[in-house]
Amino acid sequence: MILLLSFILQGIRVDASLLLAAFTLTFAVYNFDRSVKQREDLINDPDRSSLFREKGKIVAMAAAASLTVSVALAAQKGLGVLLTLLSPLVVGVVYSTGPPSMSRLKDILGVKNLTLATAWAAVPTLVPILVKAGPAGARGVLLSLMIFSFIFVKAMINTILFDVRDVRGDSSAGVRTLPVVLGVKAVYRLLILLNMTLVLWVIACGLLGFFLPYLPILAANLLYTFWYIHFFTRNLSKKRILTDLLVDGEWAPLTLLITLVHVSSWSP
Repeated sequence: MILLLSFILQGIRVDASLLLAAFTLTFAVYNFDRSVKQREDLINDPDRSSLFREKGKIVAMAAAASLTVSVALAAQKGLGVLLTLLSPLVVGVVYSTGPPSMSRLKDILGVKNLTLATAWAAVPTLVPILVKAGPAGARGVLLSLMIFSFIFVKAMINTILFDVRDVRGDSSAGVRTLPVVLGVKAVYRLLILLNMTLVLWVIACGLLGFFLPYLPILAANLLYTFWYIHFFTRNLSKKRILTDLLVDGEWAPLTLLITLVHVSSWSP
């Protein structure tokens, strides 16, 4: 969904094979991360952790097959696309396990949020440009930077919110996340501030003439983001699946609405 959004916002023809490559890579990265046994996961989500332990071989085979499909599809588009698309996998390995004699990224305060947000924003921003030349000149570079900044801030908000969801298990396991160290109330203010920067982003896009047909949808998404920041920082006991659906899941309706506007603008 994020890659599709970037294709549309950059005005580059959508490559369906790369959407599939991005999907299969995400599936592989997620299952790799869930398969690594970690104390905080046993506390935060024991049912899911038990499932991954019991079905470890099946999960490993599914992730390997998914990664193979992703590599095969991306390799057809060139080495640059392949390496860019695989970068989240490298980040996932370092994030979950860490290099020898070094801390995992997820154990370093704030670093894992920055790293994950950067990876998940850089890939969908760069891949369309690498496949087909995007808008040329300084304005084209600025447009791409605006797309990157939107995805980056949204990803930062989402990763921090997932840390809020896991604050009890992370605290018990000694994992130093922002909610554990700063407290949920301070993190709530930080999240509101981050989302406020995107309000300025929408205003800047309007002044620059970027994404004008889609700005009402993007602005509405920011209002929705304010809502779920408030909701999930004050309802820590809500079922975990709600965070998956309402936070990570926001990209589906956002992108589909923008796709609908994009398609409706086509000439007969």
